[in-house]
Amino acid sequence: MNGTLRLARAELRKLFTTKALPVSFAIAIVLAIGSVIIQAMVAGKNGAPLLGTDANVYQMLKFGAITSVVMLILGILAAGGEFRHRTIVPALLATPSRGRIFAVKVVVIAGLGAVFSAVVFGLGLGTVVLELSAHGIHRLPPGIGSLYLGTVIASACFGMIGVALGALTRNTIGAIVAAITWALFIEQVILRAVAPGIEKWLPTGAATGLTNAPGHSLTPAVAGTVLTGYAIVLLLAATRTTMRRDVA
Repeated sequence: MNGTLRLARAELRKLFTTKALPVSFAIAIVLAIGSVIIQAMVAGKNGAPLLGTDANVYQMLKFGAITSVVMLILGILAAGGEFRHRTIVPALLATPSRGRIFAVKVVVIAGLGAVFSAVVFGLGLGTVVLELSAHGIHRLPPGIGSLYLGTVIASACFGMIGVALGALTRNTIGAIVAAITWALFIEQVILRAVAPGIEKWLPTGAATGLTNAPGHSLTPAVAGTVLTGYAIVLLLAATRTTMRRDVA
């Protein structure tokens, strides 16, 4: 247990001593708060929902895309960067068990994703409450708890998917570009046009079911199961590759 805790602390130190983590976290917070302010400003204009309606509040609370992309990138950097910068070698000399090192990395990234998304959602929700209160509106829709939980689950899962992709490819830039292209372009544009209905069963579509307003084509329970399944499958493949790979 003490060895596992030492590994976890080491992983956290590595993450917090890189510029990528504080910069990406700061950008995500600014984007989340900024998106709420912009949504409030355009509410009721050009067909946008009126300020304070359920549709408007749910739209302002769509932070899952921001936190999930951030954790996907950090997960790739955390795993792929170990091989790129050769820090995996001293880590294995200190703790020869590759499986243990990889498992701790996954848990740390998943936990960080959950905490990070919870903080971002909380800050965003606070901004929503302030915006609505400034206009004399003091009610929130009933599905906020579900959105909060969905955002946390989606962010943790995308962090784990990022770790798996980073471990599988060992090419951080290539993995980040490929993952974001797949999530934002291939899934949401090409497949939606070519094969409508399939995209909802893919990772980004499942995340949308978790982080969007109630009534999405996939229920939160099904969406969470699908996204977790993708994370598990990719992690199993990454574990198999990591156990056999020559790091010398």
